[in-house]
Amino acid sequence: MKNSSPFNLDQCSLSNDLWPEFINKIGFIKANLAVRQSLDLQRMQGSTSTLPLLILETCGSALVDSQAVKTYIGLSYLDQGMVLIFSSKSKAIQLLRDN
Repeated sequence: MKNSSPFNLDQCSLSNDLWPEFINKIGFIKANLAVRQSLDLQRMQGSTSTLPLLILETCGSALVDSQAVKTYIGLSYLDQGMVLIFSSKSKAIQLLRDN
């Protein structure tokens, strides 16, 4: 299958360490704000077929096709309040659920 995502999700490993490392790097308040901004992007410009993606190196946000997430990490059900954390440096992703 051709990867339609510019983030090369197929080359990323799954991680449970991205979120704690991000908090340690910029602090809880700023990390939480970055997640909120990603969720805001989803609410403003997303759809049921997109998932917000938080780019750790830049604190930027993007929307990715939820089908690509299903293909590369095997999660078929994506709920509101979920953010995919992406690190291009470590080539890793982590799914985060905001409460």
